[in-house]
Order: sequence, then C-alpha cells, then structure tokens
Amino acid sequence: MKLKFSLSSRNKLQYRGNICLNCERTLKITHQFCPYCGQINSTKKLSLSNYFGEFISSMINYDSRIRYTLQDLLFKPGKITLRYVNGKRLTYANPFRFYLSISIIYFLLSGFLDFIIPERSNTTTEGFDLKEMTSQFNNDDFKIALDSIEYYRENYNELKAKADSTDTVNFLYTPESEINHKSFYSRNKEKLILFKNFASTTEIKNSRQALDSLRYEKSRINIWLYDRSTTYNKILEEPLAFISYLTKKIPVYLFFFTPVFALFFVIIYFKRESFASAKLRIKGTSNKLLKNLISTPYLGPVTLNILAFLRKLFYIHRERTYIEHVIFIFHVFTFVFLGLLLALLPDSFLGQEVFSSLFLVFVGPVYFYIALKRFYREGHLRTLTKFLFLNIVFLILSTFAGVLFLIVTAATY
Repeated sequence: MKLKFSLSSRNKLQYRGNICLNCERTLKITHQFCPYCGQINSTKKLSLSNYFGEFISSMINYDSRIRYTLQDLLFKPGKITLRYVNGKRLTYANPFRFYLSISIIYFLLSGFLDFIIPERSNTTTEGFDLKEMTSQFNNDDFKIALDSIEYYRENYNELKAKADSTDTVNFLYTPESEINHKSFYSRNKEKLILFKNFASTTEIKNSRQALDSLRYEKSRINIWLYDRSTTYNKILEEPLAFISYLTKKIPVYLFFFTPVFALFFVIIYFKRESFASAKLRIKGTSNKLLKNLISTPYLGPVTLNILAFLRKLFYIHRERTYIEHVIFIFHVFTFVFLGLLLALLPDSFLGQEVFSSLFLVFVGPVYFYIALKRFYREGHLRTLTKFLFLNIVFLILSTFAGVLFLIVTAATY
C-alpha cells in the first residue's frame, strides 16, 4: 500500500489542471499524475505541511517495494540481486537508494540514542572531569609541575646544548620564533613533539593555558596541535576507552568503504577466454586479410598463436555487467546496516556493542557466502575459494583504509 502524507489534499479534483506545470503537456482531468514526467497534477499552492510531506515521502516512500525488499534481503541472500538484475525492478527498491536510506536511518537513530542515553557517549570523555579542571585552573595556588617554565624558556640554548651532549634534561623548550621559519611539516612536527612533552610533564590539558605558559601564539593550528598532543597521551592512558570510541565509528567506516570494496570485488568475476577458444574465434573471423594471413605457410601458425595469446590476455568475457556486480555488493552491505540497525537498541541498553559484534563476526560472513552461492550459481568449492580470496582482499583493503581511518579518528577523538 502506498504511503500517503499530505499529497491527498493536493490530489483533489478541484485542484487538477489541464496542463502539466512541469513539462507543459496536455492532461485530462482524471490524471492524478502527469503520464509523461510523473509530477502530481495539482494547481494548489504549496503549504508548509505539503512541502514537508513531499520531502518525507520522497525519502521513504517505496510503496509496497519496501516490504518485498526487506523480506528478501533478510531471508533470501543473493536471490534478491538475481531477481533484480533479471528484470524485477518494480518489485524491489533501488539498491543504491535503499542502501543510503538504511544507513542514514542507522546514523540518525544512533545519534538520537546517544542524546537520550548519555552513557553511550561517556566513554569518550572518561577521565576528563570538567568541574575539577575548572576549579584547578581558577585556583590561584595552582602550580605547574615543572620546576619553573620560565627557567626552561630563558635557558633553552644551554639546555639544548646539554641535551645534545646526552645529559638528561627534563624538558626541552624551543621558542616559537625559531620554529616558524622552518617548513610546514617540520614546524608542526616540532610543535607537536614539544606540546606532547609539555602536556605529559605538566598534565595541563587546557590548550590556551598551556600556550600561555609556553609563550606560543594561541592560533587555531597551535590550539589544534596541542589538543592532538593531549589526545595522544589520553589514548595511551585509556586505550580501552579509545577502542570503544573506535568501535562506534565502524559503521561510518563501512559506509565509505563499500564503494571501494565494490571496485576490487568485480575483478575476481572477470573471466578470461581460454587459449583454444581464442584460436577458434580468430580462425572463424570474417576478415579476409586476417584469414589470408593465418593461412600463410609457416608464418600463419605463428601469427595465429600470437593473436590467440593476445586475445586471451586482454579480452575479458563478462557473464554479468559491471553494475550487476556492484548491485550485489550494495545488497550485502545494506544487509550489514540492517543488522547493525536491529542490534542498535539492545546494545544501547547494555552499554556495549555485544549484538553488533556477534552479528559482524558470525552472521555477516555466513550471509555473504550464501549470497555468493545463490547469485553466481557456482559449486561449493568454487564459491568457498572465491569467498576466502575476497575475505583476504577485504582484509588487505580494510587494513590500508583502516590505518587512514584510525588516524582520522584519533585526530577527532
């Protein structure tokens, strides 16, 4: 049954016109929608409720397709893709649009649960007591843990020479004026090391107070670098809290990783022509010049074998189009987001990603194997071989992408 919002009031007979306002084609009064462009046949001015209703409708209105899509996606892995690419387009929702819809619903619900259940986001701030920090910084008796930061600032040349002679120095200070003339990379690298050492020695987490003590400009880049230096120390002090924070970001990682994996996934299903088949095709060519060439004594067989080898090497026989492989991958990852969506509520009450972890480790791989078997209609041995190979490819790609993801996540922690 089609979902209806505020379209019914605009669909009334009294608001229908004889010309489509979008494509300007002639319409009959019985036409609720334009048969040429599909726009609603209505001359009624848009109200706020109409506009909001059409906006929501455009996002989630799949008619009865949503029921069939959910049903087959959850319980018929692989078959939904097979039916869709074989022509049952109106039975199911568009794979790419449905993937976006499910992932957006997941992120919205996750954000909402973070808002109403504060315990879900407490792990990221654990160890930082705002009241304690505020009272500490407002306390006139607060002392920096170093003997005297002024001593390190005023005698940095002597201390640097002492450090160069392998003598122990508690803290090595470098004025900002000496760092700023260096390249962008060297400058910020030295600042990050200095800030990290200062933060770990003084235990000052407030970037502005630290920059005041160091006599460094409170620029955006300096504040950001100091915050990152305290993040580094925080990760070392509380690795479990960071792992928990990182785990919650996995869906974001999967969302952006899906199209990347789809690109590499297709490679395994590009099938090359056999050498014997290539020779038969060349022999059966209608090109007279090529036929005379391969019929030439001595030179002909050599030419035939070279051309057959080149055809085998460069000609790829595609049983399915590229987009059909991509649709398969998007269906699989849509199922992953559906599983994470179903696990979101119980995990929120438990305070840990128990159900989502079990789903990713146990249910996800089994679903992927069954989907491969049904969609590509291959034997168990061939499917298992490709399943293992794809998991290795997935592991390699996810390692490289995961390192980048880890850096970005740590920088925003």
